[in-house]
Amino acid sequence: MRETIESVAVAFLLAFLFRAFEAEAFVIPTGSMAPTLYGRHKESTCTQCGHLITIGASEELDRDGVYLTGRLESSLCPNCRAPNSIKNAPVFRGDRILVNKFPYELKDPRRWDVVVFKYPEEPKTNYIKRLVGLPNETLIIRQGDLFRQEPGGGEIKILRKADPKKQRELQILVHDNDFPEKPLIEQGWPTRWAAVTRNDEDRLDLEAAATGAVASAIEVAGWRESVVGWQSHAEKHSFELTDADSKSRQPHWLRYRHFVPTPDVWRAALKNEEGDRLNNFGSNGAAALKSPKPQLITDFCGYNAFSSAQDFDLDSYFWVGDLTIGCNVKIDKLAESAELLLELNEGVHRYRVRVNPNTGEAQLSRVVWLSRSDEEEETFAKATTPLHGVGNHRVEFANVDQRLCLWVDGRLIDFGSRGGEYPLSEIENLGPQDEDLTPVGIASRGMNVEVSHLQIYRDIYYQSTHEQQTQDFAPLSSHFEEWSPCSSHRHLRQLLSQPAAWWESYQACSHEARFELGSDEFMMLGDNSPKSKDSRLWENDRRAQHRHAVPRSALVGRAFYIYWPHGQPFLNGGEGFPVWNHKKIEPKRMPDGSVILEEIKTDYPDVRFPFYPNLGRMHRIR
Repeated sequence: MRETIESVAVAFLLAFLFRAFEAEAFVIPTGSMAPTLYGRHKESTCTQCGHLITIGASEELDRDGVYLTGRLESSLCPNCRAPNSIKNAPVFRGDRILVNKFPYELKDPRRWDVVVFKYPEEPKTNYIKRLVGLPNETLIIRQGDLFRQEPGGGEIKILRKADPKKQRELQILVHDNDFPEKPLIEQGWPTRWAAVTRNDEDRLDLEAAATGAVASAIEVAGWRESVVGWQSHAEKHSFELTDADSKSRQPHWLRYRHFVPTPDVWRAALKNEEGDRLNNFGSNGAAALKSPKPQLITDFCGYNAFSSAQDFDLDSYFWVGDLTIGCNVKIDKLAESAELLLELNEGVHRYRVRVNPNTGEAQLSRVVWLSRSDEEEETFAKATTPLHGVGNHRVEFANVDQRLCLWVDGRLIDFGSRGGEYPLSEIENLGPQDEDLTPVGIASRGMNVEVSHLQIYRDIYYQSTHEQQTQDFAPLSSHFEEWSPCSSHRHLRQLLSQPAAWWESYQACSHEARFELGSDEFMMLGDNSPKSKDSRLWENDRRAQHRHAVPRSALVGRAFYIYWPHGQPFLNGGEGFPVWNHKKIEPKRMPDGSVILEEIKTDYPDVRFPFYPNLGRMHRIR
């Protein structure tokens, strides 16, 4: 008996020591770190395009995460923006993660680590955010990006994600061409990808006239749809170009136009209950179904696009120019003049990667396009890639944080220590241009090639909404939104199809955020910037000199692994069977006239069974 008791005691002692000094498990309660980490959420499949929908659902419960306060009714698809009923969709608890407590005992925290720390305003409460600011730094949030100013009011430099792999983990879907919005396209809505030619080039028009083909009248930023060149295979969601035997040396262009369906468009298309659900999302003055207009890509986050019985505000009208294009490239035949070009627009700049499949050489370059007749291409760097000869490859090209990156078959191409980085001064930031309505292009010449599985992602956008302290140690502060309507300027949401007007209104009414850190102080931001109570928005009841700072003593450890995401139910139509339901609190009047709070069970399942492990989301946290 004594040996047994001693063994059990030693086991508990070792477990407590391990928890205290090595690692500890945590459950993510909210969606402030989505999409890196999920809090309580729902999953469904879009009824219009078939894409997966993941929606944050922590708002359904009270602050303690115990009792039901409201129920999510509907959501927008992150891909096609169609309305979907999610009221009866299964709800899942947040990711379970392991936090390593040991690293910060031996070395300093690193920027971009995902960190668990004690919330300075309530030290008994654990928060998890991404560490973005280091001791003695001055940080600036400007147009979604993070900057650091050198001491003494010196040079302002952008803060890039040090590891491009981390950059890929943080990006958010804009469009997946494998899941088109078929109901709208069948009613005349334009496809987002199309073969195009410039209006000032008549070569393709002459070719079309010779074949008797008629081009579409749709034109975006000087690019008009063409019937020659790239041919669409709708059933395979791919585009094919047969140009290996052509004598022409001109490239054929395939471009993405951001014809994003708005709630107004879906309301016009869906004359049924689904269309009625869009009333929850309001009207944004967008074009009707029969007169589509392309828009700027914004900081829309599908994880937040829901409505409930409480409130809803779809604040997604900030332009995002940092994009990534990914596609499968299948090359069947090559000519000596063969070339593949991927282009990403951002303001007056065109960022390109040119690949010669005869040699595998890739070249990064930039064009400042103030005039179409005066185009000068500046080359950054060159490197050799596996895209050599005929074959099938996955190609991804990114322009994020003033850095160009290229991946081929999942491997980052090495352009040297700073090969893909480029400086961008404030005077070069002229805001979005008409070309940002069609921000992604693929061009090819001299080969037979097919591109498929086209996906576009955007970088994380940090909103500069913040609380500004009136003076050191003051508990009160002033609240600033990144943009607030002022004077006679129209709302940004109404100007998304007019880049110049959008930029004028944004400049007139926008604010940047500035934060100073002392010694042994850090700054934390959530990946889900519109829905994160992070360093930008903390109160200062504790009367700290820097209300936004986390002291070193508050750091708990670095999150490093999702060991158990939500289980995936099966049987009963894929929803499993309810084990127990949510509870809610309602007032009840007693015979003596007094009112008490009564706990009531609802018909809303909380836990379902059976389920299997969601192995796809068990991974290291970057």
